[in-house]
Amino acid sequence: MEYNMEEILEFALQLGEEAGNSIQNAFFSEKQKNITFKGIVDLVTETDKSVEDRMIGRIKERFPKHKFLAEESFSPQHQSKSGSIYNFSDEPTWIIDPVDGTTNFVHGYPWVCVSIGFAVKKEVVVGVVVNPILKETFHAMKGGGAFLNGKRINVSNAKELSQSVVSTNFGYDRTEEGADFMLGNIRTLLMENVQSTRSEGSAAVALCSVALGRLDAFYEFGIHPWDIAAGVLIVKEAGGVAIDPLNGGSLHLESRRILVSNPHVGEKIALLLQRTPVPSKYAVVLNFDN
Repeated sequence: MEYNMEEILEFALQLGEEAGNSIQNAFFSEKQKNITFKGIVDLVTETDKSVEDRMIGRIKERFPKHKFLAEESFSPQHQSKSGSIYNFSDEPTWIIDPVDGTTNFVHGYPWVCVSIGFAVKKEVVVGVVVNPILKETFHAMKGGGAFLNGKRINVSNAKELSQSVVSTNFGYDRTEEGADFMLGNIRTLLMENVQSTRSEGSAAVALCSVALGRLDAFYEFGIHPWDIAAGVLIVKEAGGVAIDPLNGGSLHLESRRILVSNPHVGEKIALLLQRTPVPSKYAVVLNFDN
C-alpha cells in the first residue's frame, strides 16, 4: 500500500504542535506536577500519559488501521526469535515519546520535547521532534532533507575527536556494572582528547542537536525505539550517520543502543566505545532472519 508521505508529515507536525502546547503549559504551570515512578529514578507524569493518550486518539481517528509503539502504553513482549522485546511489525506504525526528557520537565530544565516517528516496514520515513520550551520544531521526510523551523539543517564538519563535542545520556541503570560501563566510556573519550562531552537528558533533543551541528556525535545504551525513531531520520536527512556502537554496523531501532554523528567521527568513536567491557544486557544481537 502506498502512503502519502506529505499528508503523514503534515499530520505529524499538527500532532507535535498540539502536544508541544500541552507540554509548554504544564512546564510553566505553578501547579505541582503529578509524578509517579516506573523505577528507582525513572519518572512519569500525568502530562506524559495525557499527551500520549490524546495523540493516539487523534491518530486512530485519522488512520484507524495504523499501529503504535509508544512509551507509556508499552508492555514488553516475551523476547521473540529475533531477540526483540518490542511488538514492532512491518505495518505502518507511529513511534511516539510524548515527553522525552521527563526528568528535565519535572525539574524545569528546558531540554524537553515530543518525538513522533512514522515507520513502514520498520523503516522510519517521517520524523518530527518539537521542543516547545525553546520553540524548536525539527522535521524530516525520507529523501527530503532535515529542517528546523522550516529552514534546512546539516550536521557538522568536524573531522577529528579533538574538534568534537560528544553527548551521551546515563539512563536509569544504577547498578555497579552499569555505572562502570558508562563512566568507562566517558573516561576513554576524555583520554583520547575528545574536545568536550555533554548530557542533555533527552535522546531526541541530542539527536536533533547532532543534525543541527550543535553536537558532533551522540551515543547511548539502554535506549528505546520511541526515544530515537524520529531523531535518527532527522540526523540522516541532515547528512549524518546512525550506527551500532558495538560493531560500527547498521543500526536497529530495537537493539537498545545507538551512535549517531557526522560522517567523519562515528567510526572512530565506535572503536573507542568498544574498549570498555559491555554488560550483556546492552549487547543483545538481534536476528531478523528467523
